[in-house]
Amino acid sequence: MNNAENGQYVDALILQALRQNDEKALQYLFNTYYNPLFRTGIKWSFDSTLTEEAIQAIFQDLWQYRHTLGDVVSFEAYLKGSLKKRLAKAVIKLQRTATEPLDGVYLPVTSYEEILVAQEEDAIRRSQLVQAMNELTSRQKQIITLKYFEELSYKEISEQTGLQIDSIYKTLHEALKRLKTLLKPI
Repeated sequence: MNNAENGQYVDALILQALRQNDEKALQYLFNTYYNPLFRTGIKWSFDSTLTEEAIQAIFQDLWQYRHTLGDVVSFEAYLKGSLKKRLAKAVIKLQRTATEPLDGVYLPVTSYEEILVAQEEDAIRRSQLVQAMNELTSRQKQIITLKYFEELSYKEISEQTGLQIDSIYKTLHEALKRLKTLLKPI
């Protein structure tokens, strides 16, 4: 058994133990993944408190929803994906509710004209992206949509499309390369 298969086997055993209310399984996951998750969270959010709270919440949810948890092929990928989503939501929430100074610095006030200009620029970028996406093959569009808009894993894309994972990597790479070429003038 290679390392990847060994890791998947261990993850399957941990998932089974979690579903059987084994707190040691949760402890194992926490002890194994806390430090890597913390380092990753700091890179994404630059906020240790926010990262710690997000990690705690992930493990609380993992325990709370252990019986309805879907099949997890890789806990590392699952936990990092959960952390990324939780931190993104937390940062957005902070941005929406920030009315007080942060560390003594006030948030900049954006004028109505600047908002209109930004909206117009955004509309132009969206239009250019739609035009560039229309230049892709239907398979490339499908894979980009599944990967980046529906946020599916490569395995989930493979199951949905019937394609091999290597083929998905190659198609996605070619599609992104094509989009970069088409959107270069932006």
